[in-house]
Amino acid sequence: MQRLVRKQKTISPILYKRRIEEIMDFLERILRKGGQLEESMESNNNQGMELIDLVFTLYKYRMEREHLIKPKLLKNIKIKGKDIESRVDIYIEFVRMNNLERTVIKTIDKKTVTVDDVWQFDNILKDLKFFSKGVLYYNSKIDEKALELANNKHIQVIYFDFMKETIKNALNTLEQVLPDKDVIGDPFWALMQVDERTKNNTGNYFITGNSLPLFTSKKLADAYCKQQKGYAVFGISQRHLVFLISLAESEIIPYKLGLIRPSKQISSTIDYNVEMHSVDCNSIREVYVR
Repeated sequence: MQRLVRKQKTISPILYKRRIEEIMDFLERILRKGGQLEESMESNNNQGMELIDLVFTLYKYRMEREHLIKPKLLKNIKIKGKDIESRVDIYIEFVRMNNLERTVIKTIDKKTVTVDDVWQFDNILKDLKFFSKGVLYYNSKIDEKALELANNKHIQVIYFDFMKETIKNALNTLEQVLPDKDVIGDPFWALMQVDERTKNNTGNYFITGNSLPLFTSKKLADAYCKQQKGYAVFGISQRHLVFLISLAESEIIPYKLGLIRPSKQISSTIDYNVEMHSVDCNSIREVYVR
C-alpha cells in the first residue's frame, strides 16, 4: 500500500503501437528468412487455412472485440431466397442503433475474380428476402471489368493480405485502451492527459511511481484530478480493463495496475488524499472482469 503523490509520468498508446509494429516486423523478418512468408502469402494459407477460414476468423475476432448486440456469425450456410436457395460463404448480423445490420461475404480463393463471379454474387444478394451489404474478398487478382461491375452494384471488394490484416487488427485493438469522455467506468475510472485547447484525450495515462492508478469512485477520481493540471477523468469499461490487464501481463506497458481507495477522512468532503493498493492482474480479473 502506498500513498498517491503528485509525482507522475505518462505513457502513450503510440509506444504500444511502435512495440506491436516492432514485433510484427520481427516476425516478418523471421518468416522471410526461412522462405515461409513468401510461400504463405502466395497461397494465403495460414497453417492450411483457406481464405474463407481466414476471413471468418478475422470477423470472429472483430465481433468479439466490439461487443456487438445480438451478434451472429455463420459460415458455409444455405439461405432460402425469394426464388432459389443459395449457399453463402459467410453471413453476419448484429443490432446497431435498434437496426438489424446484415452482411453477406463471398470469398474467391487463389483465382482471378471475373465478371461472372460478381454477377453471381449480385444475383444472390438480390434474391435475398432481406437487404444485406455485400462484401467480396479475394487473394489473387481481379479483372478490371469485374471491379467496375462490383462498384456499380455497390459490392465492396477487398484484397485479403494476411500480414497487413494482422498488423491492422493489432493496431486497431490498441485503440480500445483509449476511453473517450462518453465511456462509463465499469468498474474503474482513470486520469488521462487532455489537450489544453481542445480538452480531447491525448492518450496519455496518469502514472505514479511504477503503477497506473484505477479509481473505484468517480467522485474520488474527480477530487484527485483537481490537483493534477492538464488531466481529466475517463471511465474504464470492461473492454478497456481487459485490454489493460493483458498489456500489464505481457509487459508491453512497464507498469503495474493499482487500485485507489480513500484514506482516512476527517470531514465528509472527499479530498485528494488517497491510498493505492498494488493488486496482481489475476486478482483484478477474477474480481472485476465479468
